[in-house]
Amino acid sequence: MHWTAPDAQTLAASDVAEARAHALLMRLLSPAQREEFERRNCLTVTVPGRGRFAILPRRTLNVLNLDSGECYCCITASEVPLSDLMLAQKLLLEHDPEQFFAVANCPSEFLFGTATSGTPARRPRRAGGVLSRMRW
Repeated sequence: MHWTAPDAQTLAASDVAEARAHALLMRLLSPAQREEFERRNCLTVTVPGRGRFAILPRRTLNVLNLDSGECYCCITASEVPLSDLMLAQKLLLEHDPEQFFAVANCPSEFLFGTATSGTPARRPRRAGGVLSRMRW
């Protein structure tokens, strides 16, 4: 099995999907988040008791704790437009942060075995970090 480049039709469909996902993301951002996204191409979410998190426009390790510097990876099981991934992360952080942190990977835990001091204790997680484990 070998990798082949996507054809023009696949690329066009991907561009259309991303445009629709971006429009949805813009509609669901608060005015302050929308302004920040337009200026910096990222958005900030405040999670009570955990701090402020920047969601960056990339697929992995894109959720950054602005207070501790830790980064988190919480991705979908299948390929989705980047704006949809960012929106899913935003909504989880705002409405169900415990679920986000239960499934997200944090590289410092892999390197050092525990969360850094000063951060709330985390519940044990299942291996992975995939939004598909969520009960929607």
